[in-house]
Amino acid sequence: MKKFSKITALLVALILIIIPSFAFAETAQVSQNLSPSLISVGFTADKSSVAPGGTVKLEFKLKNTSNSIDIRNVNIRLSGGETLIVNNGGDGVYADRIAKNSTYSFSKTFYCSPQAAGGVYPVTLSAEYEYFDGGEKLSSSAEINYSVHVSQSASSELLTPQLLISDYSYGGAYVAGGSAFDLHFTVKNTSKNIAVQNVVLKLSGGDAFVPDGETDTDYAEKISSQLEFTKKLKCASSVVSGTYPITLSVSYEYFDGGEKATQSAEFSMSVRVQQPESVEFGTVALSGQSVTVGQEQDCAFTVINTGKSAVSNGRVKLLDSSGGELASAYIGNIEAGEQFASNYTLPVTFKTAGNQNLTLVFEYENDGGEKKSVSSDFSVTAEEQEDPYAELQTQTDVAQGEGDYTLFYILGAVAAVIILIVVIVVVKRKKAKKGGEEFNEEI
Repeated sequence: MKKFSKITALLVALILIIIPSFAFAETAQVSQNLSPSLISVGFTADKSSVAPGGTVKLEFKLKNTSNSIDIRNVNIRLSGGETLIVNNGGDGVYADRIAKNSTYSFSKTFYCSPQAAGGVYPVTLSAEYEYFDGGEKLSSSAEINYSVHVSQSASSELLTPQLLISDYSYGGAYVAGGSAFDLHFTVKNTSKNIAVQNVVLKLSGGDAFVPDGETDTDYAEKISSQLEFTKKLKCASSVVSGTYPITLSVSYEYFDGGEKATQSAEFSMSVRVQQPESVEFGTVALSGQSVTVGQEQDCAFTVINTGKSAVSNGRVKLLDSSGGELASAYIGNIEAGEQFASNYTLPVTFKTAGNQNLTLVFEYENDGGEKKSVSSDFSVTAEEQEDPYAELQTQTDVAQGEGDYTLFYILGAVAAVIILIVVIVVVKRKKAKKGGEEFNEEI
């Protein structure tokens, strides 16, 4: 029995010596295997830089550095922050196994934010994986950073869209006071990439212009490049000639990188207003009068401006029936509502007698610089000058003629008396001789 107990004790001691030896041997074997690592051995992009709002395809290549252990259950995540976002898919990639000393490749497409400024932006790869070493399951992780270049020039193509008036017209060189007209204008979008939407336009013409039969507001759903508009307006009849503004206020919206933005702008268009002029002659003093040939006469007249605009560089001319100029004068400007009254402005002398058909012409420029004229036809009778002493001379001649006949009559009467006396004397003498009476010569 004692012998059996000694043998048992020896066996137990031997087992106690052998088991730790096996345990130490196994531990030494595990320590000879290095832990596997996951590293990047390749990274490429399909373009050297990505434009804001554009996409870029990235190729990744990873390697298991272990020569003896496979890595399993590999879970990969990609992140580009707010600038680079995975396009059309998730940001994760899964691989069941990456064998020892082997590589694993995959690709992802990223979208670049439109708001990104030019520069270099990071893309981070995070991986978690497991492996077995000596029958024991272990886990590990890796994080790798890459960089992507965003171009500055591409970013400038997406500047904020602005609106402007490229051209406008209103049917001529000016608008007549009190008249209606069509205002045509073109609104242009300066952006080549972003269309403006929900465009509201409002016109304001102040006291000079008001909408004619319609509202002062217009609308466009979208302006990609440019759009033409027409509004019917009316010019107030009370405004004086001049240049007046029309203000266009515009508000609009647009989408930039998926975000809605609102903008507004204000523009001015100038419109020239010209009130219609109205000029006429008033009285013409010589009309229907008789004048003396060879004597200078004043052709007095008045010119009245009954319009709402001034006339300038006025000149008056007096023409004969054949269009020949008899007299002319410069009278200058006449303001609206005023008149010009001549003061010995057109002296004229008629050289021949008879009825004279004349024309008075007023030439001027309106406030638009246009040359205009008005005229007035009238007639004058020219007569030869009479001698104021002619009638007196005639009376004197007649009186002188009558004096000569009286003397003749007197002489005749004297002669008759003498003859009568002589006859009487002769008769008495004859009677005396016959009767013997003494002749008496006394009578």
